[in-house]
Amino acid sequence: MPHSKPIIESIRDYLLTCDFLKDGKVNIDYLPDEMAYSIDPIGGDPIYRRYVDGDALRQFQFAITSKEAYDGDARTGIENSGFYQFLQEWIEENNRKGCLPQLEGHVPVRVDVQMSGYLFSMDSELGKYQIQCRLIYK
Repeated sequence: MPHSKPIIESIRDYLLTCDFLKDGKVNIDYLPDEMAYSIDPIGGDPIYRRYVDGDALRQFQFAITSKEAYDGDARTGIENSGFYQFLQEWIEENNRKGCLPQLEGHVPVRVDVQMSGYLFSMDSELGKYQIQCRLIYK
């Protein structure tokens, strides 16, 4: 079987086309102790919908996680939460335009935001934020 590009790499390439992410450090399954981003696969059923003829729509679930400046100030919280709002809107607009990750051997259908961005942990200087998504494909 010929090697094809992994789906996670296609998702990373897709996210790097986002104007406010392309200059960021976008890692896979790794978030250093600095302001950066990571795409983290989420375990789950790879089948989104199975049809009676045996065909199926598949899903690849992932989170976009980041470490952002965090100081408890309202302005910082607004900026960080706003980033995830804009990222969600960017994903939704791309779905409307049909601008999806380029997959090898599969056909992308859409990218869903399953859980909007939120702060899920913090320390004295950095907050860890996350938005959960899935790529639906054939």
